[in-house]
Amino acid sequence: MKSLMVGPVHACDWQGPGDNVLLLHGMAAHTHWWDEVVPHWKGRLRAVALDFRGHGDSRWLSGERYTSDRYLEDIELVRRELGWRRFLLVAHSMGARVALDYARSRGEFLRGVVAIDFLTDFIPSSRDHKFGKAQARSRPVYPDEDAILSKFRLQPTGTLLGKEDIRRLGRHSIRQGPGGWSWKFDWNVLSFPYGSVWPQLPQLNVEALIVRGEHSAILPREMMNKVAAALPRGRALEIAEAHHHIPLDRPKELAEALASYAAGLHA
Repeated sequence: MKSLMVGPVHACDWQGPGDNVLLLHGMAAHTHWWDEVVPHWKGRLRAVALDFRGHGDSRWLSGERYTSDRYLEDIELVRRELGWRRFLLVAHSMGARVALDYARSRGEFLRGVVAIDFLTDFIPSSRDHKFGKAQARSRPVYPDEDAILSKFRLQPTGTLLGKEDIRRLGRHSIRQGPGGWSWKFDWNVLSFPYGSVWPQLPQLNVEALIVRGEHSAILPREMMNKVAAALPRGRALEIAEAHHHIPLDRPKELAEALASYAAGLHA
């Protein structure tokens, strides 16, 4: 795997042969969400994953909001650097919402888009939403690595990963600074503005696959089917036993499903 910096955007390029696939992560996540998925594509798909600005090893914005439009720029920076004219866009959670925006506005570059387990609507006033609660707090700093790793949790928390796997993922999510240890993501990404997905769906004139985990509370089965039906060229797929974080819970099953989907797309 090759690490790239494209201007302010960090990306991981697994290189190799196969059709091009660009992978997008969710809120407060990073490229390593895809580490267990990509190896199953060896020789079939050439995968690149990026860190949105404010996440992972990409730079943070200063004095600007993190928005879908800003993240569309991140995708375009990487696409142009790679020289890709056509590719499959695969994205999870918040990244899926960005991917649908990209498919609507720049669909000419896409063979298809895969949107994995995402919120269709968000009510900012909901006190039960974890990111809304976190946004109201000061950015935490911890005295040592063990202290911060003991606080690392997936959100939502449902997962098939064991404690050691979660801790391993957590090590990719933290960094040490002058004042101690903190999270790699900019606390301001928690204010990412979610609108309703429904107005944009009829405008997507690309092949689209909507994916949910069997036990996901983020995208209920009936909502997944409703989204797929609202798309001009949409299909739906459920991954058995998985929760919201499908790339972590069922990487092999997700990889095989996506390879099959990619093989069926027109060039």
